[in-house]
Amino acid sequence: MQSKDDRTSLRRLNRRTTPTQDLELLPLLGVDEVAQLLGIPKATLYRWHSLSTADVPHGPRAFRVGRYLRYTLEDVHAYILQCKLNSA
Repeated sequence: MQSKDDRTSLRRLNRRTTPTQDLELLPLLGVDEVAQLLGIPKATLYRWHSLSTADVPHGPRAFRVGRYLRYTLEDVHAYILQCKLNSA
């Protein structure tokens, strides 16, 4: 039989939400996949990333996960849409 303290502790644990329950992880793309999607060399993506600033972005928004450059599919789509709008 569980004591009152044990039951109280279990209720508290059940009320808490873990960070993974609230966090929706989106699939990340690597440089190879984005280069293939855009039809450009991988070196171009690395160059764009090194030239980008907060004020003047170059290419799709990218970020580092460890030493690897990663992109979200939404950011790549947004970049393609921006290119379409700028060319019209």
